[in-house]
Amino acid sequence: MDLGKYRIRTLIADDSRMALLSVCSYLDFEGYFDIIATATDGLQLLHKADRYRPDLVLTDLSLPQINGLEATTELRKTFPEVRIIIFTGMTGLSLRDECLRSGADGFVEKSQMPEKLMVEVRRLFPSYPAQK
Repeated sequence: MDLGKYRIRTLIADDSRMALLSVCSYLDFEGYFDIIATATDGLQLLHKADRYRPDLVLTDLSLPQINGLEATTELRKTFPEVRIIIFTGMTGLSLRDECLRSGADGFVEKSQMPEKLMVEVRRLFPSYPAQK
């Protein structure tokens, strides 16, 4: 896939409006993302993934209704082709491993954003430009 013309269709979920705005603003600044939808809980995330069929889902681990881990498991079953990165304020290798076992393709601690997020995006989308 030639990402010179392609923008990564992205769905972002976080129950914090400030965090959602921050992630959306950063991805908009990067310039290679189309933010097709946002969600503030796990049920909205699943509904919007079904409706918009994103290339990439960025989800917070702590979501109301259905948490990010449960949503990831469901997304993986329903949309095996979607790439999923879980981000969280929590830390720990066992948490990371649990997220990956649940079907996430990547895991980023919020304290490591945005740098680690872009490392994960480049790993999952190898044609993504190294720099703007």
